[in-house]
Amino acid sequence: MGILLHIPSDRDRTRALDIFDRVTEKAGEGTHNLTLGVTGTGGTAVASFPFVQTDEGMAASLSQLNEFCELLAVAVSGAHPSGLVMRTLAQAETVCGWRFTDGDPLPLHRAEAFNAYCHHPVTGEITLPCPGTEYVDAPVIHM
Repeated sequence: MGILLHIPSDRDRTRALDIFDRVTEKAGEGTHNLTLGVTGTGGTAVASFPFVQTDEGMAASLSQLNEFCELLAVAVSGAHPSGLVMRTLAQAETVCGWRFTDGDPLPLHRAEAFNAYCHHPVTGEITLPCPGTEYVDAPVIHM
């Protein structure tokens, strides 16, 4: 059996595209990867969206963009616990994240992001971050 998720409305899809635009705008220039997790009945659906952003625009896969934004529409529906992480590759790798509450992306502080991603999900034991990884406060995404 698969993962059961809420079917997003057209309004959810429009909000998802708006949030996507705001997150990628905040990302700035560089190599980035967005990872979204949405927990439904039977498990968690995950979508990743790697992209490179320059002053000339964004380079990315259109099929990955569509898949990512469809799952993002489920997250903004507010029907399921959801979280979004952005990794940025530069001299040091930075990680920030948001949790969705009632469909709104709320920024995690760096300690919350570390706590969420440096603990084993089953045992709760601390796992060390990759060398050179810095957890940072996520920017506010105004809606």
